[in-house]
Amino acid sequence: MSDNYPVEQKDLSEKGTKGVMAAGAGVGLLGINALLGIPVLGWALSAGLVALGAVGLFGKTKTDKVSGTLLTAAGVAGLTTLFMPGFARSILSLGGIGLVIYGAANLAGFLKGLKKKG
Repeated sequence: MSDNYPVEQKDLSEKGTKGVMAAGAGVGLLGINALLGIPVLGWALSAGLVALGAVGLFGKTKTDKVSGTLLTAAGVAGLTTLFMPGFARSILSLGGIGLVIYGAANLAGFLKGLKKKG
């Protein structure tokens, strides 16, 4: 029934933005997960993610805080590869795949909305 209603511009741009950002973050997380296998580089990368995340946590906007939280979590998960390598890498892989799927679903909704609009 909702297929007959016009698409709001704000909803359309929100879906597109979420789709691109989530898919990009998922691919990035999978890339970071691959780099964690290199001992010294993985540790330095994880520490950098924690530092960037801490900066984001002190941001003014909600987006800064959410991004900071996610970066910090990814960094901490990377650092846990020192103690529990299999568990941490599995969590990062699942998170990356989940973000890619979420991004693809939002991009599909964006494209569907574009077809309705046009």
